[in-house]
Amino acid sequence: MKRGALIALLVVIVILLCLFLLGGFIYLQFSQEPYVPDKAYLKIDMGGALVETAPSRLFGVPGGALSIHDLWYHLERARRDPRIQGVLLRVRNLDSGYAKIEEVGRLLKKFASGKKPLAAIIVDGGLKEYYLASFADKVILFRGGTLSLSGIGAEALFLKNTLSKLGVQADIFHIGDYKTASNTFTEERMTPAHRESTQVLIDDLYQAVIEGIAANRGLDPGEVRKILDRSPLPQEDYVAGKLADAIGCDDDLLHAMPATYPEVEFKTYAKTRSPLPFRGVKKIAVIFASGEINLGSSGGGSLFGGDVLGSATLGRQLRQARTNSSVKAVVLRVDSPGGSAVASDVILREAELLAQKKPLVISMSDVAASGGYWISLAASRILAQPQTITASIGVISGKFVLKGLYDKIGVSKEILTTSEFAGMYSDYQSFSAREREKVVGEMRRIYDDFVRKVSRNRKMPVADVERIARGRVWSGRAALGLRLIDGLGGLDEALQEARKLARIPAGEGFGVRVYPQKKSLLEMILELADVKAGAPLDVQARLQAYRRFFPALAMPFALRCF
Repeated sequence: MKRGALIALLVVIVILLCLFLLGGFIYLQFSQEPYVPDKAYLKIDMGGALVETAPSRLFGVPGGALSIHDLWYHLERARRDPRIQGVLLRVRNLDSGYAKIEEVGRLLKKFASGKKPLAAIIVDGGLKEYYLASFADKVILFRGGTLSLSGIGAEALFLKNTLSKLGVQADIFHIGDYKTASNTFTEERMTPAHRESTQVLIDDLYQAVIEGIAANRGLDPGEVRKILDRSPLPQEDYVAGKLADAIGCDDDLLHAMPATYPEVEFKTYAKTRSPLPFRGVKKIAVIFASGEINLGSSGGGSLFGGDVLGSATLGRQLRQARTNSSVKAVVLRVDSPGGSAVASDVILREAELLAQKKPLVISMSDVAASGGYWISLAASRILAQPQTITASIGVISGKFVLKGLYDKIGVSKEILTTSEFAGMYSDYQSFSAREREKVVGEMRRIYDDFVRKVSRNRKMPVADVERIARGRVWSGRAALGLRLIDGLGGLDEALQEARKLARIPAGEGFGVRVYPQKKSLLEMILELADVKAGAPLDVQARLQAYRRFFPALAMPFALRCF
């Protein structure tokens, strides 16, 4: 054998050996389950972002932020697992809406209902952190930490003067007095409708939280409000008012439990596979739909600072659930402020086709407003948390006129057209009176269609829908009284509704099929290596799209609670 051929053979052997060793290492990483003692406490560190579904990670399950999906799935496992004797909850600085807090609290409450104790310590934070901890049997305040229970506030950002200084004009319109998403760009302060709806909303959220705390702690809601209205207070006052049981440190959390057992971190427990929480030949599909609604695929990169809920991706998942004979019902979990009217209608059509064949139950998370409410309309039942923000039945559209900015930087344009309205969306000129008439007419058509869809699917007279529409958002508890939803509850309650509608007997188990599904190892490796040549064009196209507001179904304002 020639020397060159021998060297090449050795190189191939070395490469194959390396690949074999790498494959073995990866297999061991993913196949070996962590050790869980015969008796242990599940420790959950709740801090930072709380999302609906955590993205798949190449190393580590689950990845990044804690998700509703993982907490729901693994707490149900832990409830059935004889090795898990209770939960130790450590809470600090959460980034979430109150509906997600309610969701996690109810999941924890269900876990504790199985006679497994639950203790919580609040390291730092405010009303959100305390509300989550209040679901525990014992609440400890971290000695030296801060706790401010000073209610709920909301602030709205206005950029009209900033844009004016840059030479940018927002030529944007809305249908519905309360459809104020464009106010960020067109107003200097809240309009009366904006102020009214926001105040009513945060009052509703605050009252729901007060009643939740009172129920959790066995107190009178009026007494809880008195304490909260005087907050921030010294920690001792919260203990004296029975909002907390003790002041202590991390080690006191374990002492609050009836016995001393080892701790197992939640992310470690999430890597184990048994026991399975759901078993059965008949299945219920759970589809998580999160982000700003747009045409195309789901993913990251929303210009408004979040994920994109793509009509193609969600539509495909709804079709898969519809055509899967083992799936007897579907729960669609919606967490979306809305987005494209066209994309919302594409999704709604797929939901309608599914609902013709099998029950569809909507579970609303923090926000299911505007387009997020639109895609929920085909459901057999709609459930929301009391703190969910929903409805916002209205439309916005328009464009940004950049001529003033172009003048400042020495850019000029000339516009040639083949017809009167061919250049109406140019960013170099404002809408003419006739162009404005065209835009508003199209918006009115979409708004009227939205109202009719609500009327038909919610079995309400059009006049009644008009009265509560006009772009206004409502809390889940208000939406229930207005017949915009069917009941209050979270993901677990939605699953039970789906089971009943699918006529699966209470004593018969059922399986759960979750979308989006976790990516396989190969998919994750290929995704890491995937650099698409067209990606910059996708970003450019999105920027181009957002330079003007196509008829959109978006939240009327950005609510920031503190």
